[in-house]
Amino acid sequence: MPDENSFADAEFFGLARHARRDSHRLALFARHFEPDERALALLPIAGGTLVVTDRRLMEFSAHLEVDGAWNVREFAGYTVVREVPLESITGVARKTSPSESSGSRVVEDALQVARPEGTQEFVLSRGPDRVVPDEDVASLVALLTRHSRSPS
Repeated sequence: MPDENSFADAEFFGLARHARRDSHRLALFARHFEPDERALALLPIAGGTLVVTDRRLMEFSAHLEVDGAWNVREFAGYTVVREVPLESITGVARKTSPSESSGSRVVEDALQVARPEGTQEFVLSRGPDRVVPDEDVASLVALLTRHSRSPS
């Protein structure tokens, strides 16, 4: 069964720079890997985490279970929200769009992944400013296009 060793050669972007030390958390992500699947990158995003493996791009969210009569939620691991096989990716781009929300300025920073079936958008951050550094997004885009069938 895949474990935290599946992240041995992975790049950690954004706020995940220190995540390499959290072997328990990495093992929880690795439970969703296929045998011999290796992580290439990990990036915390709005509401979850993006993990790029040698086979697919996966978006994870925390899985919480209700425990007790008071609806106390307990962390129970991670759930794959959606996944994209790398070979189906035909293009990757960053999209940043300002919008007005309740009278305040909100910036939505997203990664757009093009596939023959259409474009999927992964929201990196939503708030007053972009959170993920430009160089991290550039590295992630390069990684995804290098391992996909997109023209470079």
